Amino acid sequence: AIQHDPGHALAWQKLGALLALLKRGHEALHCYREALRLDPSDLKTLGDALFLRRHLADWDPGQGPQPGELLSGFATATRSDFPPMLLLAMAEADAPAQLRAAAKFARSQWAPALARPPLATRPQDPAGRRLRVGYLSSDFRDHAVSYLTVETIAAHDRATVEVFLYAHGSARNDAWRRSAVEAADHFVELGALDDHAAARRIFDDGIDVLVDLNGYTQEGRPGILALRPAAVIATWLGYVGTLGEPRLADFVISDAVATPPELEACFSESLALMPHCFQANSRLSAPAPPPSRASQRLPDQGVVFCSFNQTFKLHPALWDDWCEILRGVPGSVLWLAPPRDPSAMDNLRAEAQCRGVAPERLVFADQQPREQHLARLALADIALDTWPYNSGTTASDALRMGVPLLAFPGDTFVGRMAASLLGAAGMPECIGRDRSQCVAQAIALGNQPASRERLRRQLHERLPVSRLFRPDLFARDLERLLAAMQAQKRAGLTGAVRIP
Repeated sequence: AIQHDPGHALAWQKLGALLALLKRGHEALHCYREALRLDPSDLKTLGDALFLRRHLADWDPGQGPQPGELLSGFATATRSDFPPMLLLAMAEADAPAQLRAAAKFARSQWAPALARPPLATRPQDPAGRRLRVGYLSSDFRDHAVSYLTVETIAAHDRATVEVFLYAHGSARNDAWRRSAVEAADHFVELGALDDHAAARRIFDDGIDVLVDLNGYTQEGRPGILALRPAAVIATWLGYVGTLGEPRLADFVISDAVATPPELEACFSESLALMPHCFQANSRLSAPAPPPSRASQRLPDQGVVFCSFNQTFKLHPALWDDWCEILRGVPGSVLWLAPPRDPSAMDNLRAEAQCRGVAPERLVFADQQPREQHLARLALADIALDTWPYNSGTTASDALRMGVPLLAFPGDTFVGRMAASLLGAAGMPECIGRDRSQCVAQAIALGNQPASRERLRRQLHERLPVSRLFRPDLFARDLERLLAAMQAQKRAGLTGAVRIP
């Protein structure tokens, strides 16, 4: 198409998307820029280009597009085809901006479904029977959502709750998928059904509360939610933000630390607050012996700081902080997750060198299966949180393996996850007041072996008696919260739901 019509913006956008899938990031970015030159108003292309730049760690301020262009586009455009997840990782996008972008995206994508009469209206009376709870996800497979939720789902009290798992997206017959099947009373494949048929199946099952675990993440199906297959719908875990449209979800499951009262107005959903941390986790278990540092290309001596977050969460201001930490702790290294696009490693090394840090002090891990990854995590001394998009599963993984995490609470749901986790783990001393305090604490701990050892010992002592890795207790709290959500909806009330 481009050969016949080089001025076809959509063709350039489609080619860019294909090249990005093939991990040919720089070629993809060239295509996106050509598309934007032809049609600067295309929010989808603008967002895809920005997201790709974040994955490439391409932070050149002289090159576009820039975050401000996306925010301006969201503010002025009449519609949006770009999922607002990138905004969660943009310091320039506060909680109200995230709400506005999500609302515009929802109305643009599902206007016909939103205009249809809902399948389910008034909640059913659950008296004399079990509450029917459905979990909707593309991630019942080897994925972070399953790592967090499968044991909680399995721990539901079957005397009071009947569990339905609705799977869509790419089918995977792996061990995590099999565990999910075993955890449920009913496991239903929706992948071959369109939104209308899938919603009808959920409605016909008589679900009381439907919990969506995708939101606006990859392979999410908000179109199913728009048809209202259950009278009570909640969003949880997968997308740590608002969907922006009340019809898509009645509630967002959170906690009082992650979403304090001042954030309530920034959600189209009502807050449903767990009494402790909103993040479920599997049980603590005896870890496998860690490999040698040498096998992971880590130095035998020196402090190992780590962050196994995806590259799109990194940005110049965060890199300033981390390089300041490395400069302040001689001989230390920063251990990072393997980027999606290998060229990001060269970009991050160059950005470190510009900040006075030798490139060889960055160590990029290999991709490994989860159990081997958890075992090697124990080699790290201190985990560093990302902001404004905090660590989620990566945070609880570090804590699970006895590695203290340093974080500070931000101004958005996604920016307060780590503070919620650390509070639930009984480690308030790891929660800084702000960026500068976190940097200072990391440098102090890096230079004081006794302080590091004391902090690790405290984590080792407190974690087993905390509720963070107790899926049995989490399931009881979640059941009470789901029942309270349904009761509030039956009573015709609105507002936040809290349980003691």
